[in-house]
Amino acid sequence: MRTLLVSVLVVAVGIVAFFGGGALALKDQLPFEKPLEVITESSNEKIVTAVERQEQLVLLSANVQGLSTETVERVVMGKSVPGTSRTQFVKYTYRAKLGIEGGDVTVEETGENRYLISVPDFIFIGHDNGKFETALEDNGVLSWGTPKIDTAKTITEILNDDTKAEQVKENRDLLKGQTRNFYTGIIHSIDDQVKLEFEFR
Repeated sequence: MRTLLVSVLVVAVGIVAFFGGGALALKDQLPFEKPLEVITESSNEKIVTAVERQEQLVLLSANVQGLSTETVERVVMGKSVPGTSRTQFVKYTYRAKLGIEGGDVTVEETGENRYLISVPDFIFIGHDNGKFETALEDNGVLSWGTPKIDTAKTITEILNDDTKAEQVKENRDLLKGQTRNFYTGIIHSIDDQVKLEFEFR
């Protein structure tokens, strides 16, 4: 009798262990038994993230060409010495890259589905496809005593700060338009119902 009771208890424990383990395994497979994961990301967060750019952003490339003239001559007692002049004409072309510091652009929510994009000053970022060559030299008969013109210095003067600022100023309206198109395209790819305003420094 005692042996039969022990056998029944062993079988019962085995059944409980089997179904209990199966239940635990099944529980791990059922999605509704796991803790719910709630992921929220507002439209505002997406837009701010999209606008936050840390690098310089080229908005416009402008082809520039011109002819630079440089003249040097001997001067004695405040007067130019005839025939000692050297004149150099440098022909140049390059493509100027104009844009903004992307990291300085800010976005502010001003109302429901309305945002203000504040844009920093436009800047000259750099240039490429540069070609500088001496087109002509005109030297006086006594120019052998006059120092030669430094072509590298002439090229540096062509790309001085005043020239860069002037190119930005001349293209300001185009840069504004490119800025609006660029950021409107990014933000409307997230939410095409958003209304945008732009503020330029």
